[in-house]
Amino acid sequence: MKQYKNYKECDNNLIRKYYQNKCSSEERRFVEQCFVDVKCARGITDGAKQEWETTSTEGDNKGLLSNILYKIHYNIRLEEFRKLKERRWITKAKSAFIRISAAVLIPLTFFTVWLWQGQNKLSDNRLVFTEIHAPYGSRVSFDLPDGSSVWLNGGSTLKFPIEFANNERKVILNGEGYFDVIRNSKKAFIVSTKNYQVRALGTSFNVMTYSDLDSFEEVTLKSGKVRIERINQDGTSTKIMDLKPGQHTHMDNISNSIKITDNEAVKYTSWKDGKLIFRNDPLERVIMNLEKYFNIEIKVEDEQLFKYHFHATIEEETLFETLRLLKLSSAIDYKILAREKNNDGSYKKRKIILFQKTKQ
Repeated sequence: MKQYKNYKECDNNLIRKYYQNKCSSEERRFVEQCFVDVKCARGITDGAKQEWETTSTEGDNKGLLSNILYKIHYNIRLEEFRKLKERRWITKAKSAFIRISAAVLIPLTFFTVWLWQGQNKLSDNRLVFTEIHAPYGSRVSFDLPDGSSVWLNGGSTLKFPIEFANNERKVILNGEGYFDVIRNSKKAFIVSTKNYQVRALGTSFNVMTYSDLDSFEEVTLKSGKVRIERINQDGTSTKIMDLKPGQHTHMDNISNSIKITDNEAVKYTSWKDGKLIFRNDPLERVIMNLEKYFNIEIKVEDEQLFKYHFHATIEEETLFETLRLLKLSSAIDYKILAREKNNDGSYKKRKIILFQKTKQ
């Protein structure tokens, strides 16, 4: 029987084997031990990260990566929580930084798990929180402790307790998330953002609230019913509106205005299925979505380009096919800059420059 000696033996083949439930008990323990130990997890990541960062930024196999990462993370998290419940005490707050990547064309995904005492009490007066983060260029899907399903878009983070409190199911979102909520009339499901909270019992809805987009937040309801509440300075909340299925609301945090449109659910929730839908959208909106989807940075040289609006559906197109489509459908041209290296040897985001086509 093979004896594993160091983390270098935990390669991509073994990680995929773990995901497919083909590992022996010893292989399974070895993989989990590697990702519990922060040094080992980083060591495993370095080689795969270097290989990934020198390749294209396309989003192939993102779904497979998300499932592999979450399965390893989830199994480790459950085992740690089981031990905590048996001991019924926590000596101190601690954190673990687990980073995994697969080779070629698969983006890096981060998981952070930490434990601390909180205001909402479990039976042992402790709360165990989990935070899951999806970097730009990736999408992550997973289930919450109550069985509700979540999809996180690129650049998003969701924080939630590993076991919900008795009276509510509250999660904290930074970024964009789609929620398919299990109905429980005794426990409202609450998504808390910078300025609002979205309250539901059993429904499917999308929330966008990126910290780097302080000017607005959005909620889209696919089915069921949600209530949007503004969070007051004293911690209380005030009802703003109830949404009906198919409605999308854009809340402007600068003007305090609210715009509601109907029959928009498909457009604003298609990202979770790897699809981008634009319907007369301004270039600013197109850029925001492409940066999240492809993990790139887009700069516009000519302010006149912002007057253009776009009608398109992007599903299986690569970054380069998408840029060509943009060029063919407007007066926009582009150039792709070489990726720059950081001091630590990693690579910065790929930069795309948009400019006005030269008249011929």
